[in-house]
Amino acid sequence: MGIAKIIEDSGLIHKLSRVFRPLVCRLFKNIPEDHPSITSITLNFLANLFGLGNAATPLGIQAMQDLQSLNKDPEKITSEMMLFIVINTASIQLIPFTVIGILADFGSRNPSWVVFPTFLATILSAAFAVGALWICRKALK
Repeated sequence: MGIAKIIEDSGLIHKLSRVFRPLVCRLFKNIPEDHPSITSITLNFLANLFGLGNAATPLGIQAMQDLQSLNKDPEKITSEMMLFIVINTASIQLIPFTVIGILADFGSRNPSWVVFPTFLATILSAAFAVGALWICRKALK
C-alpha cells in the first residue's frame, strides 16, 4: 500500500494531530490536556482514520499505558480507558486502504467506491458504541 506508507512517512499524521487534539481533549475531559495520553490517543485515532493499522496498534498500546499511568486503581479500568477502547474498536476509517487494495487486485473498475460507505458505516458504529457506553455508565451509577 504505497499511499499509506507515504502518509505514515511524511509525518502527516503528526501534523494532523495538532488539529484533532482539541476534539480528543473534549472527548476525554478527565485527562489533563498536557498529559502524554492525549497525544497517543490522537495519533492512534488518526492512524486508524487513514487505515494505517500497523501504525495504529503500537500507538493504541502506548495510549493504554499512558492512560494506566493516570489510573488510581490499577486493578480496574477507568472511564477514559473504556471510551478509548470503544472508539478504537469501532475504528473510524476515512480511507480503507486494505479494502481498496484488495478490490484493485481483483480487478475492480472503481475500487475507491468503498470510501464513503466505509466512512459512514464506521462513523455510525462509533457513535452507536459511544452512545451504548454512555447508557451503560448511567445505568451503573
